[in-house]
Amino acid sequence: MRRVKFATRILLNYGCDKNCPFCQSTNTYLIARKDVILQLRRCKLCGLMFRWPKEDPAFSERFYQDSYQEIGTTELPDPVTLKTFIANNFAGSPRNIADQIGVIKTFLPQGRVLDFGCSWGYGVYQLKRAGYDAFGFDISRPRAELGRRELGVEILDKLEDLQQIPSQSVDGVFACHVLEHLLSLKEIFEFFARILKPGGVVYIMAPNSGCKKAREIGVRWQSMINEKHTLALDGKFFELNMAPFGFDVWSFSDTQDATAIRTTLDRKDRLSTEGEELRVIGRRYAH
Repeated sequence: MRRVKFATRILLNYGCDKNCPFCQSTNTYLIARKDVILQLRRCKLCGLMFRWPKEDPAFSERFYQDSYQEIGTTELPDPVTLKTFIANNFAGSPRNIADQIGVIKTFLPQGRVLDFGCSWGYGVYQLKRAGYDAFGFDISRPRAELGRRELGVEILDKLEDLQQIPSQSVDGVFACHVLEHLLSLKEIFEFFARILKPGGVVYIMAPNSGCKKAREIGVRWQSMINEKHTLALDGKFFELNMAPFGFDVWSFSDTQDATAIRTTLDRKDRLSTEGEELRVIGRRYAH
C-alpha cells in the first residue's frame, strides 16, 4: 500500500519542471531510471544529482511528521531500553556516535554545536556529555518532544525557529544522514554560513553516491534515490558548491579514525572517497 501511494504521488508530479533544485539551472540530463517512474538527473552546472519528479515542500514536511521511518534512527525506545542507553551514555547501542564526536573534537574541541536533523536527540545528549554546548533541530515534533522530555536536551522543531538563531553564534554543525532527504541545499548552505562563527566547522555524513558501488550498479544501489532520498550526493558536489558560501571543504569516506583524518587533511593529502558513507568537513572562512 505504501509503495502504491508513493507511485501515485510521483505520477501526479510528472508535470513538474526538470530544473536543478540547487542552482535552478535548466541544463539537467537523465542519468538513469529507477522503478520505471523515477529518474536520476544531474545538473551540468553545479553537478547535483537529484530525484525527478521533485517533491512538493508541503507534502515533504507532512511526511516527516507522521510517515517517515528509518530502522536505527526514528523508532523510539521503550522506557527500559532508554534508561539503559542513558546509563551507558549510549555506548554499545545503535545510537552511539562516539566515533563522530571524535572527528568533531579534532577540529572543534569545544563550543556551541547544532545537531541538524537530530531525531529524538540522542546525538545532542552525547555531544553535551562530551563537553559541548549542544542543541538540536528536527522537523518531527513527536521525536523532538521525546528528546526534550526524556533526555532533557534542547531541540527546536519549527523551521521558523532556525531563523531565530543569531548570526555567527554557533561553533559547529553536525548533520548526520539528513541532507539527502531535503529538497534543496542552497538554503541549508546559506543557513550554515549565517549561524557559524568565522572558523566554525560543519561535519556532514550522507550516503556516498560517488562511491565505487554507486558507479558500478547505479540506481540499483538501494541508497541511490528512493522515497526518502531525494538527492544523490557526492564529494565533488560539496567541494564545488560550498566554497561560494564561505567554506573550505574536504570530502572523504571509509575511515572514522579521527587522528588519521586530521593528520591527512593537515598535510593537504586526500583521503579515499570510495566507501559507501560520505563524510564532509567544512570550515567557515576566518574572515
